[in-house]
Amino acid sequence: MTLSLDGQDIGQIVQVAATVGSIVATLVIGFIVYLMVRPSKAERARRKALPPAADPSESEDMRRAMDRIEGRLEVLERALADQIEPPRPGADDEDRLFAPADRGRDSGRE
Repeated sequence: MTLSLDGQDIGQIVQVAATVGSIVATLVIGFIVYLMVRPSKAERARRKALPPAADPSESEDMRRAMDRIEGRLEVLERALADQIEPPRPGADDEDRLFAPADRGRDSGRE
C-alpha cells in the first residue's frame, strides 16, 4: 500500500489542525479564566449557609415608593381622562381607528 501526499493535501491537513488547535486553545483558556474568577470553596459555602437577610427598612422604603408611584399614576390617568374627548357619534371609521384605547371600538366602553 502506497501513501502519497501532494501540496494540497498537506495544506488541508494544516488547515484542519489549525482549526482544531484554535478551538482547543479557546476552551483551555476559557477554563483557566473560569477557575481564576470563581469564588473559593469557603466563599461558596458561606454564601450557601447564609440566606440573604431582608432589611425591613429597605422593604418599607420600597413600599412607600410604590405607593407614591401609584398615586402619581392615578393623577396622570385623571388628567389624561379630562383631556380626552369621546369620539363623535357620526364620526367615520378613520376617527374611530385613532381613538384613545379606553374609548375605542374594541374597549367595550362605548
